[in-house]
Amino acid sequence: MVTMLDCIYRVPAKIESIVANRKETFAALLMAMNKKPDEYDELVFVGSGTSNTSSVTANRFVEKASGLSARTMLPNDFLNKVSYNKKALYIFVSQSGTSHLTQLAMKKVQDLGCLTVAITEHSQTPLSLDADIHVEMGCGFEEYGMRTIGYCATVLTEMLMGMEIGLARGALSQEAYDEYMKDALKVPESHKKICEDTLKWFGKVKDSIAEAESIILYGSQSLWGVALEGALKILETARRYLCVGYELDDGLHGPDLAYSHRFAVLILNDGEKDDALATNAAKFAKAETGHGFVIGKHTLDDMDLPFEPVGNDFKCLEFAPVVEILAYQLGLENGVNIVPLKDMEIKSAKYFTTHDE
Repeated sequence: MVTMLDCIYRVPAKIESIVANRKETFAALLMAMNKKPDEYDELVFVGSGTSNTSSVTANRFVEKASGLSARTMLPNDFLNKVSYNKKALYIFVSQSGTSHLTQLAMKKVQDLGCLTVAITEHSQTPLSLDADIHVEMGCGFEEYGMRTIGYCATVLTEMLMGMEIGLARGALSQEAYDEYMKDALKVPESHKKICEDTLKWFGKVKDSIAEAESIILYGSQSLWGVALEGALKILETARRYLCVGYELDDGLHGPDLAYSHRFAVLILNDGEKDDALATNAAKFAKAETGHGFVIGKHTLDDMDLPFEPVGNDFKCLEFAPVVEILAYQLGLENGVNIVPLKDMEIKSAKYFTTHDE
């Protein structure tokens, strides 16, 4: 049987495939935008769960590459808005294309005459069939409902979308575009090594984490999205811990006052803009909880997981396997029977009825 870990190990090949197919993937979108080159002034991403955390992860890079303001919204919050930017390009994200509120959100702006894009796993999903334009997510078939391939594929697809839009608009030079592509293609090999290192690291820290009741993950910029996704993955896979993901600075404004030995704290640190914040947060977490861990750069002791990200703006895809493998391994440690989605039919049926009106 294919395991969730096998899916995580498939990500490097998916990254290479998504990069190789990028021109075909975005051809219809660029053609539509080129018909009204001055029409669009904002990119709005709408999705739930992993589709939301993926967009949070990619958001700031999309802005930088495209030269357009970009933001991420949850479908229910989007539906509660009272004013919509008619010059925005609205991008609706759902791997299966079956998210009920995401479909309703798309219909709302279609009724306003706005151009809509669906990012889904294939062109025949309900969401993609109703959208003006479909963008292939590039994940292929994924056996597990705890999306790992889907998360990384969505992040990369959105980042490449920003690059293609920026190049077409003249906001991104060909030289800068080429440098970004080089960085993206550094990730697959790095991803493989980080997977192996994470498995070894887990063997060292699993007893410490097992003493905790809750797990908090911190990250800034794109790593905030990874922290959010990591909390979701651990919660739904390990089924034991209360998990929260915080933006690094925001997480220092109150949550750390609750620290005790019942908490495990993971600090995702790329060693860049917020390095000092990350280091200070890690020192405090280690002292207050006894279960504080630095992931990435500038580690503090032998309980941390050191690695040197090589993907620059794409480094989020190097941090992703750490939290995904942690979720998987914690599930196994807690005796969870982690089975493919097809073997969860009864539970899945009950789950999806919670979205009915």
